[in-house]
Amino acid sequence: MKSRDNKYTVITGSSSGIGYATAIAFAKRDKNLIVITRRKEKLEALKQEIASINANVEVVIKVCDLSSATNAHSLFDDLENYFIETWINNAGFGHYGSVKDQDLDKIETMLHLNIEALTILSTRYVSKY
Repeated sequence: MKSRDNKYTVITGSSSGIGYATAIAFAKRDKNLIVITRRKEKLEALKQEIASINANVEVVIKVCDLSSATNAHSLFDDLENYFIETWINNAGFGHYGSVKDQDLDKIETMLHLNIEALTILSTRYVSKY
């Protein structure tokens, strides 16, 4: 772990799509990254791609299922020793279809991730920095 003099950009949901592209864009701008998602193998691939683009960027991998409020709090606590310059809440997913056809467990998971984790992490970040 680096000293607080080093600055980091945190990106949740960085294993694919917008989060992945955002991580690449920040790496090209010489930003150290803390990338977070549920799938470690995807983060390892991202880390390798970033190393091939910019070997000077430090990439810290954090595997976390943010659909749990407890995990969101634990993740934030785990990042205590990093100076976080930018926090990007990108983790989330959508679900569509008729209400009668919805999987309620999936909808609850979506709400926990898209609303609860977003609020917890944003509030804690703004309160600290």
